[in-house]
Amino acid sequence: MRGLPLLILLGACASAWSATVYKWVDDQGVVHFSDQPNPKAEKLQVSGAQTYGSAQAAVAAPSVAATGRPPPPPVCQIDAPASGSVQFDTFSITGHVTLAHVEGSQPSLRMDGQDVTALLGAGGDFMISEIERGEHTLTLQMINDRGEVTCQGAAVTFAIRQRAGASSGAPTVPGAPAAPQAPMAPGVR
Repeated sequence: MRGLPLLILLGACASAWSATVYKWVDDQGVVHFSDQPNPKAEKLQVSGAQTYGSAQAAVAAPSVAATGRPPPPPVCQIDAPASGSVQFDTFSITGHVTLAHVEGSQPSLRMDGQDVTALLGAGGDFMISEIERGEHTLTLQMINDRGEVTCQGAAVTFAIRQRAGASSGAPTVPGAPAAPQAPMAPGVR
């Protein structure tokens, strides 16, 4: 078995030189190969050894048939805010999503059904401002060119709460109609 690597090496070299190789077995039963003759050696002519190029040895990803398992689904999740979280005394949230690239697909981030994808940064961070008090739901999907959903994350529900004495401004979700303003008393500016 120890002589096998040498035989392979000699076979590879012989393809370039077409050399004579000598093979013999010593008193301990070990097989030897050499390019030098030995009294117990048998003369071998080695020519045309088979070789493999790197293009022939290209490694492909294992298929479902080869592994018996489908490839893992793409990652598509909202990391922050956490589902069930409550944000106090604010009208905005910051968050983060994790997206694995799905060929030909684009992300779609929605809050309460309204598209806020434009607020999604390249690193997955986002900030949504002017959010009304109450519960809100974020959803995340990857949608391909044909309008098919290629990845969908779990919905995240969070709440905005105002403590007593907090600013009484009532901002709205971007694009929603503004809250009506109370008329000012005469002489007050």
